[in-house]
Amino acid sequence: RGRGFKLEGPDDVAVVVPHTLHFGDVEHLDYTATVHDALAVQTAGSPMHRPDRFGEAGGAGTGDFGGTTGGSHSTHAHIEPVPRKHISSALVWLAIMLTGLGTGLVSVVLVNISVGFGNTRLQQANELLELNRPLAAGAVWVTFSLVFCTIAAFITVYYAPQAASTGIPETKAFLNGCDVKGAFSLQTFVVKAFGVCLVIAAGAPVGLEGPMVHIGAMVASHVVLSMEHFGVLRGGDVKHLLTHLVTCGVASGISAAFNSPIGGVLFVVEDLAARWLVDAHLVLQCFVSSFFSQLVVAGAHITSLMVQTARSGDRGEFQAANLVKSGGGGVSGESRVTGGWFVADLPLCILLGAGMGALLSFSTAAATAIARVKRSVMAGGETRRGKKKSSSRAGEIVAAVFPVAFVSVLAFVLPLLFSCRVRQDHVKGKPEVSHLLASGQHQVDHRMFVRFTCQQGEYNDLASLLLPSLSGSFASTMSHLYSRDSDEETYGDASLATLATCYYFFPLFIIGCSFPFGLFVPNLVFGSAAGHLFGRLVNRSAWVGSSRVAHPTTYAVLGAGAALGGWTRMAIAISAIMLEQTGNMDSVILMMVTVLSSRLVAGFLTPHSFTDEVISMKGYQVLEPREPAVIATLSAGAVCTRDVVCLRADETVAGICRALIHTTHNAFPVVRDENENENENDTGSVSRRDKEKAGKGLEHNFGTEPVWCVETGGHAPSPTLLGLVSRSTLLGILERAVNARRPSERDAEHLRVPASALGDSVSLTPAAGVAPADELGAIPAHAPASRAYREFALLGARRVLVVESGGGNRLAGIITRGDMVEASEDFEGRAARAAAARRGRRRGRDAFGGDHLLARAGPRQSWGAAPDSRASRNLPSVVTDER
Repeated sequence: RGRGFKLEGPDDVAVVVPHTLHFGDVEHLDYTATVHDALAVQTAGSPMHRPDRFGEAGGAGTGDFGGTTGGSHSTHAHIEPVPRKHISSALVWLAIMLTGLGTGLVSVVLVNISVGFGNTRLQQANELLELNRPLAAGAVWVTFSLVFCTIAAFITVYYAPQAASTGIPETKAFLNGCDVKGAFSLQTFVVKAFGVCLVIAAGAPVGLEGPMVHIGAMVASHVVLSMEHFGVLRGGDVKHLLTHLVTCGVASGISAAFNSPIGGVLFVVEDLAARWLVDAHLVLQCFVSSFFSQLVVAGAHITSLMVQTARSGDRGEFQAANLVKSGGGGVSGESRVTGGWFVADLPLCILLGAGMGALLSFSTAAATAIARVKRSVMAGGETRRGKKKSSSRAGEIVAAVFPVAFVSVLAFVLPLLFSCRVRQDHVKGKPEVSHLLASGQHQVDHRMFVRFTCQQGEYNDLASLLLPSLSGSFASTMSHLYSRDSDEETYGDASLATLATCYYFFPLFIIGCSFPFGLFVPNLVFGSAAGHLFGRLVNRSAWVGSSRVAHPTTYAVLGAGAALGGWTRMAIAISAIMLEQTGNMDSVILMMVTVLSSRLVAGFLTPHSFTDEVISMKGYQVLEPREPAVIATLSAGAVCTRDVVCLRADETVAGICRALIHTTHNAFPVVRDENENENENDTGSVSRRDKEKAGKGLEHNFGTEPVWCVETGGHAPSPTLLGLVSRSTLLGILERAVNARRPSERDAEHLRVPASALGDSVSLTPAAGVAPADELGAIPAHAPASRAYREFALLGARRVLVVESGGGNRLAGIITRGDMVEASEDFEGRAARAAAARRGRRRGRDAFGGDHLLARAGPRQSWGAAPDSRASRNLPSVVTDER
């Protein structure tokens, strides 16, 4: 770039435009709010039923823009109109159903793979332990961890770095309208799915629940791409359907992971509703998608039960049991109540929730600090020449494998410190067992009792709790903690305390590692173990007196909910997930009190969740639903960027190539500049020089010619806004224009633009896919910036166009998410400096050592009126509510 090259003939290739320059329709949500959407936001309506901007009212038959420039001497490339049509409701519901079925199927496959790999690792170690070879068993245990984790880290670092971590921050950023390149590609999906299975089987304290949110979103995106590829959605408004289906995919992922369809819908409403407007229609779509996802998971579970009953020879009666178990009854066969509670439990639940919230807030702060340190270390320092030095890929793999190996070693050594216990089903003198033996009944216990180094008929209590959960069978650990016969004879207090400590600190080692992982499971296990221990202490406490309290199993369920609530900062969805997962509706009041207490305490100590901290660290400009107070004092013209890369309505192929290659913008305004013909020496006349040089076959310095950047806000009249063209649409227009002259290049890997085509003119009109100006929802410069903020936060818009006040479509600038963030940070920084100066003045000295105090902007005053505002903009300084 920047060097000239000699063209021998007019058919020589002058520019090679990679097809990847459009970044893929799934890589980001390329959405500009329309007029109807903007009005819906202002009136607090719902934008879910967005009108088709390319429908019959403003479709392909509108023709060219009036009064376009370009002259009659240019050669126009013939471009077929791009018809747009509405996507039928039947296709939308079909896509929703496929999203739910696909997400459920993927969940079932991944669970079986991870459990299979993990059980193989645990079985190999157990066989060596039975032969009294503990060193060999430990070596096999750690070796499997190293192999599985190395493979997961290798494929993640080399093939899909976006597959690392949970993927929830990327999904949230995508739905908020941020640019998330590579997060929804097929390669990322394969690495995410296979990598998380290997990491779980390697013994890392992680789970599948978090990544299923990202996997469900990727399944939804590929359903849309597949339907578009086979022509089912050809010509439709795919981007809006993609947004809906990604939201449904998130609900399906939660439903499949937690067996909680209602919880999946509430997760979307509580967590994603803060990102953009969610109406009743979208909630229904999420519910249908979650239903089909749960249908697949339940079908797989029922099939597994049928196979087990057929193999055991029992009667073909089976039922889906809840995780909270009653223990099978007493001597007389009566079953005990699983979720009974008393009035004395309410203050105890508040205490449990507050304690869990405090612990999880400390864990969030520690995880954030560790993630920042690892991110800075992986980014590297600077060399002697001042260049940035990044860490090697091998270093990232080693940094990811070492923590998992360390956790595996500790998990294998810690059970050696605990004694063996006799299995209760082997004690013939126990009343329940004697009753079962006398009646000839056979009791099947699905929990895993790990012998470890114990004799036949004995088990190690810590190994039974810790090792299955680190081998993919965390449901066995949860069944131990949720079962009512797990009394002090089954597990000691020391085992529960050790399990809770391990799952509180072990996940901190995994933070920042370059492989897929989820953090829901470690918080579930930690909360269950801590809650069960809390319930035991409460039941044994003397200060409780004659008051009756709930069983420790109930407190185990409450502790799990409190841990999830404190980590995710959600209360409604977590309560529903725990109640659906356990089937214990008796303790719904206690669950709500505990989760809410944990949520409030954690939010007070650390305002942002770990997911929000990761979003901030990765630079995703996710805006909160409520605009900062300072935004209401700024005008749109004061916030917008006035240096805008534009295209003409009659643009040359060379100009389009420059815009695609030399910039990374996702869309370009199409304008008409009346002053362009008066001054042919400015940057607006490059297209004419391009045509002359391409026609004579001279040396053409393509890389040195700049793009057309329009500076608004000055004394010269601003160009007239005609429309907006996205990058993907512009690349399609260029492909059709070039392929019309070179049909042999239609199936080429890259678009090769010949020198003779650089001077051709291409009409950027609604017929070619350009959105007209009257449908863009542009706001005047004097309008409050909060109007643009609502379009960003609630609609997921990528940009908001600003026109000059006084009527007409004179382009004043463009507002991006970066502009909103910069405006808030700059104004808050100036306010902080002014406050510090006032405090210093009250102490009798100037905080800045001189008279450099900044005059505080008055109410409803523009940011551009402040003394240190950027570029001293020539824009309105008073905010009004007129459109």
